[in-house]
Amino acid sequence: MAVMPTPMRELRALATLLKAAELGSLTNAAADQGITPQAASKTLAQLERQLGVKLLERTTRRLALTPEGQVLVDASRPALEAMNAALDAVRKASFKPLTGHLSIAAPRMVVSTVLAPVVDAFSALHPKLNLHVRSVDQATPAIQGEDEVCFSFGSMLEQDVSSTFLLEALLLYCASPGYLAKHGVPRSVEALFARQAGAPVPEVRTGSREREPMLSTNDDQFELQIARSGRMAMQLISLTAMPYIEDGTLVPLPSLGVDSAHLFICHYSGEVLPQVSAFVEFALDRLQGSQAFAPSETRLAALERAATRRRPSPKSFRRLEATSLAP
Repeated sequence: MAVMPTPMRELRALATLLKAAELGSLTNAAADQGITPQAASKTLAQLERQLGVKLLERTTRRLALTPEGQVLVDASRPALEAMNAALDAVRKASFKPLTGHLSIAAPRMVVSTVLAPVVDAFSALHPKLNLHVRSVDQATPAIQGEDEVCFSFGSMLEQDVSSTFLLEALLLYCASPGYLAKHGVPRSVEALFARQAGAPVPEVRTGSREREPMLSTNDDQFELQIARSGRMAMQLISLTAMPYIEDGTLVPLPSLGVDSAHLFICHYSGEVLPQVSAFVEFALDRLQGSQAFAPSETRLAALERAATRRRPSPKSFRRLEATSLAP
């Protein structure tokens, strides 16, 4: 009987499961593998859906295998350990750590959420390579100066630059539970803008329509702080919002519209330095196509419904709307 090959994503999911069971923490397992906690959680969730069973019991204080998870770990550990040993033997026989210098530029929000674990893991493989990460305010920075690799929301159009799609992030409205308990869910973006008249609002885009903000900012931490304070709802990027959505500090409001932001990894084309090609391949292997920062619309809608079941009754909601919109 022919044996069907196991897809690489399933092998990665099994490796994540084994490491989480070993360390007792999904966050620590993600750090060990050079991926984000969100990516690790997404990978395991996909495996659970595929198998139709729950593999982990997760609470705020502990992580434990379910009976089905224990069976899978016990059965797969010997095979994965043997496979890793074989791969390590081949790598050690042919691997030559890189030397020299590599300069990387990326938007600040990408550095802290996406890039940090990748750079950390890559640096561990190449300890003699000098890595410099330049954090920039622009969402679409240009390769300039000594930059050799650049992360950008949107591909670069320069003829001498190669751009490769990396992952999708979302632009979505979020509010704190306290804000929603007080005001309810706005019926539209227009109603939200009218309610928040006189307060700072972010620069926003919904579909093909742009709306003039009372205050614009390119500081994602500033936006997060305002949204988490309960003062107002904000349009946030999922790269920075997801940890707070996961822990319930923020509630996504997909009913107000969701837009996409595509992150690309870019470098000069033509003759590519070994450290550039090695890093780009390393980053693509870990991040390309990841949905960790772009949860499905179904999941976002479920989170919104769950959080807003405690919102005010329709009468009080209309009263709040009338009060908010009164001159």
